[in-house]
Amino acid sequence: MPQPVIPLSADLAKKYRQQRHGALTLYGVAMLLWLSIFAWLLYEQYRQEIHSLETRNAARADVVTEWTQGVFAQSGQALLGIAELVELQGMPAQGEPRVLQDALRNRSRYVDWINDIGVIDAEGIIQASALNTGQVGRDLSGSSFFQVFRDQEDRTELVTPLYSTSNDDDYYLYQARRLTRDNGDFNGIVVASISPAVFERALQRLGLSDGESIALVDGELKLIARLPALDDPITTGWQVDSPETLAMIEQGAEKWSLQLISPLDKRKRMFHMQWIEELPLLVVVGEDLQLQLAGWRQRAGVLAGFMLLIALLGAWGVRHYLNRLRFEHRLHQGEAELRISATAFQTHLGMLIADAQGRILKVNETFTRITGYSEADVVGKSTRMLNSGRHEAAFYRKIWRRVQSTGSWEGEIWNRRKNGDVFPEWLTISAVYDPQGTLTHYVATMSDISERKAAEQEIHQLAFYDPLTGLANRRLFLDRMEATLKEVTRHGRFGALLFIDIDNFKQINDTLGHYVGDQLLQHLGRLMGQMLRETDTLARLGSDEFAVLIGGMGKSREHTAELAENIAQKLQDVIQQPITIEDNLLSVTASIGLTVVSDYASSVDDYLQQADMALFQAKSSGRSALSFFDPTMQAELLARVRLENELRQALANEEWRLHYQPQVDQDGRCIGVEALLRWEHPERGLVTPDVFIHLLESTELINPVGDWVLETACRQLAQWARQPAFAKLSVAVNVSALQFRQVDFVGKVEAILQRTGAPCHKLKLEVTESLFVEARDDAREKMLRLKQHGVRFALDDYGTGYSSLAYLAHLPLDQLKIDKSFVQQVIESKANAAIVESTIALAKSLSLEVIAEGVASDAQQTWLLSHGCRTYQGHRYGQPMPLAALETQLTTEHAS
Repeated sequence: MPQPVIPLSADLAKKYRQQRHGALTLYGVAMLLWLSIFAWLLYEQYRQEIHSLETRNAARADVVTEWTQGVFAQSGQALLGIAELVELQGMPAQGEPRVLQDALRNRSRYVDWINDIGVIDAEGIIQASALNTGQVGRDLSGSSFFQVFRDQEDRTELVTPLYSTSNDDDYYLYQARRLTRDNGDFNGIVVASISPAVFERALQRLGLSDGESIALVDGELKLIARLPALDDPITTGWQVDSPETLAMIEQGAEKWSLQLISPLDKRKRMFHMQWIEELPLLVVVGEDLQLQLAGWRQRAGVLAGFMLLIALLGAWGVRHYLNRLRFEHRLHQGEAELRISATAFQTHLGMLIADAQGRILKVNETFTRITGYSEADVVGKSTRMLNSGRHEAAFYRKIWRRVQSTGSWEGEIWNRRKNGDVFPEWLTISAVYDPQGTLTHYVATMSDISERKAAEQEIHQLAFYDPLTGLANRRLFLDRMEATLKEVTRHGRFGALLFIDIDNFKQINDTLGHYVGDQLLQHLGRLMGQMLRETDTLARLGSDEFAVLIGGMGKSREHTAELAENIAQKLQDVIQQPITIEDNLLSVTASIGLTVVSDYASSVDDYLQQADMALFQAKSSGRSALSFFDPTMQAELLARVRLENELRQALANEEWRLHYQPQVDQDGRCIGVEALLRWEHPERGLVTPDVFIHLLESTELINPVGDWVLETACRQLAQWARQPAFAKLSVAVNVSALQFRQVDFVGKVEAILQRTGAPCHKLKLEVTESLFVEARDDAREKMLRLKQHGVRFALDDYGTGYSSLAYLAHLPLDQLKIDKSFVQQVIESKANAAIVESTIALAKSLSLEVIAEGVASDAQQTWLLSHGCRTYQGHRYGQPMPLAALETQLTTEHAS
């Protein structure tokens, strides 16, 4: 059996630890200092090696750069001579390029790296070629380098990246020069094709050291030439895949150095790269790091061995010192143990020593302070006197079996104080054996954990319960929801979820103060809790929002829904009971949304969303209402979300269309049109505004879409102004209140009118009465600013809104538009006829034009004309139609 370990004297152990720690610290600091010096030396040597590589690579790159510039300078002189000849003699006539052909051959003969020279006229047709006469007459007007010279007047010379010809699949670089006429106009270009082979031959003459590589690539990272050469397929035209190089090019670097693995031969190199000035060519010089750093690694190995030797010698010295220190410490251990044993019993933990039969032999002062029992009270008595009565006999038997089998036990237990109080403690019991393995004593240590348990309970309360009402909070409620879903799946008994919102609770907070509001919430929480079972969960999720989760209600959806409705009705009844708080008699109502928890296939979030939608429906239908979740509600929500997402893409996908509906005078002549928005959906086809206008306004997409409508209509108005058949037409455009209230609305309209050139007096903006309910003065100011440009304003749907005479007199309107709902009933309804008649009279008295929309029959027009309305719009004169159909109809009418 294990022997009990007697702790050493604190002072003696502390001194020993300090000495031991000091020796180890000194050794560690010395090793750290030596390692720092060693690392610094290696780093400095490495940095010098890298700097030397960078310098050498840069020098080699400069040599290649100067030679390449010389190549293109000489070929440029040849092109200059051809250009001067063409400017002197002119471009040869079609089929007569002989003189120019001979001159091209002479120039290409003098510059041996030029593969061919050709002359292309201003239309992009090859007029002459030094070697490949079969190309004469070929059209190159679509080539990118020809278009650069044609479109950029300041472009004189150009060198292209590597191109592959369609004839022989060989790669060439093209150098071109502009040709001009005497008056400076573009007259074509002269082009030289240069074979990459000239660069390969030049690189071979440079000579390479072991591990070195030199390459020339174009601006698109296609390989022109490389030394040493590589096997197929890495040849001229190979696309170099180097994200690091692309990143440096995108940053606009001119020269840079990089350490990376070569994408061509997969060897790690130190590369120096630099652009050749005014040429789309990149020089790449690399050194194999493995070879170039071999000497540095050898020196590093020698230094590392020396460092290891010093570390081993130091470790041997420290070990010798610690052994001597340990021997001295053991000499004092016996004396120290005698002193320790006298004080070890006095500790901040309660201690109890019992014999093998469990009779108490000794306790310390901390035990007395915790339990209230003095040593005289407990010595000779069984440890069972401390039992709290909260644990069964089996619990204690399990503890003692554990002590006897393993020698110890520890855990949380309830014990009893002398005054009868029960308290939680952390108890550790250890068995003590003599050298022969016989059990002699038990040693127990204990600590009072009452404060810790209280703190844990408080933390749990704060984490899972609402601090105001004491009800479950959202976190605990979601945990209970997960458990309920599992129970539904396991036992097949449905549950119900209720969301409860106190109607007009904000008014109580605003008028009576938050204290009264808090008291009301606490009172309602208590009342609702009394109406529910202990197994039900009542939670406060927000300010005045409660939730009830009821499980195990029934095995059918219909029965569960019926029970849930009864419970919700009872909760509404108890909530409506009057209560007096701070001398204020309060009576409130609640709206409740319900959903049945029926399967585990739907998630917690799904059911919360369903209950929330049901609550929204209840609040929308009035106060003190109940509403069940209807799957069609969710389907409508999903359809709305999808439609909203598609609306956000409609403008970018150019799916908006304008249709136009004629506006005619009393003789049937079209005097204007109204621009009406349509959506050309790729799947739904043509969508009318009643489907999407409310979504555009709720998402504020009406602003960019409205800008598009206004600009498109103004562009069409400007086009019609240049056509005699349509020049007299005006265009009416609907402007939403949200769009009109933008701070920069006037500036946008002014910019559109200036940009499109539309005649301002032909533009009519139609606004509704809702615009003037708020900020009427701001609306009036904006209207006056636009009327200074000649823009006219019409009040749309008059009679369906507020119909206030105050804003009619106050605002600078030009026209009243009678809503079609009145116009369509003027014959059958005396009330509607009276409204229309009074509207026409009102417009005349205010000197406003009046137009009736929705006119569908001759009888309606005759009635309107007899009462003074002479402008009409409706299906009687034409439905909203695309632009082409409108223009065809108006052209036909004009011809007749």
